[in-house]
Amino acid sequence: MKGKLYRYLLPDWSEVKSVYLAGLTIAGWMWSGKTVLSRKIGATVEEYMDEQKRSFLYVEGRRQKDVLNYFEENRDEAKCDYIFITFDDAGRYYLSRESTTKERREEIKDFLEIRHIFEGYGFSGILCVCFNIQRFELLDKTIRNSPVVLFKSLISHDPKDLKMLSRMLGRRRFKFLRAVTSMMYFGTLPRDPEVLEIFHELGIDPRSLDRNNVKRFAVGLFADGKRKIIDFGPNVEKPKNMITVKPQEDDDFNLDSEAKKAVLYYCSIVAQHIGLKERELMKLLRASGLSFRTSTLTPLWKKAKETLKSLQI
Repeated sequence: MKGKLYRYLLPDWSEVKSVYLAGLTIAGWMWSGKTVLSRKIGATVEEYMDEQKRSFLYVEGRRQKDVLNYFEENRDEAKCDYIFITFDDAGRYYLSRESTTKERREEIKDFLEIRHIFEGYGFSGILCVCFNIQRFELLDKTIRNSPVVLFKSLISHDPKDLKMLSRMLGRRRFKFLRAVTSMMYFGTLPRDPEVLEIFHELGIDPRSLDRNNVKRFAVGLFADGKRKIIDFGPNVEKPKNMITVKPQEDDDFNLDSEAKKAVLYYCSIVAQHIGLKERELMKLLRASGLSFRTSTLTPLWKKAKETLKSLQI
């Protein structure tokens, strides 16, 4: 089943037309190894791409808009065969259900259009988007229901949650993940015969595992209905070609979309009047904390040019 995961992330290259999108969600409480796992998966994909003599880039960020802005400003980075993007602690910023309706709506729009956005960057290849989240339900339904979901731990005291997770994972995998969670946080060895049988099937003596290397396991849910315990091995790896994108401090000046367009329009008039180029204005505004797409600014820039021309300024 681990092979099934990588067959999904690494399809036959003849199947890749324009931008091939692979979605992945990793759920687990703090210190369960989500970041380590996403990097390890990225490193495995990178190794394969190296063998195929194809280029690979791993990008780790917290907010979708920051990552998209990074590629807007560094389009040469998109000139590769595989881009693996991980949104670490995705629930902390705008990709969670706790964000405002307006923020969430804009983020979901960008996510639904992400293939076309990267086509606009000149990218053609495989794009993997991975969300790491402490609580599966925190992510918006549109985003969390990716073709592959990996559960790293099982922490809940809510009977409804436990019932839902038991149905999602299946009774046997539910019991195994609960045992792994107990080992991870309390150092408790399993005694349940069914759980011990699973470890025996995996060829591992649970007594050989400590609170860290028990994080090698995950339960995978696949969109075709398959569910499987996956052993990712004890090694800690991360991609060699890795970029970390930090979030901007300011939040778009808290402008709604119409107010933002008005700001961009009038700034475009002033910028052209004093001789700035579109790209120069873009960098100045983003340095000030205003986030936007090039596709938003460009038509406003053209409109501002027509305005200046009509005013003969």
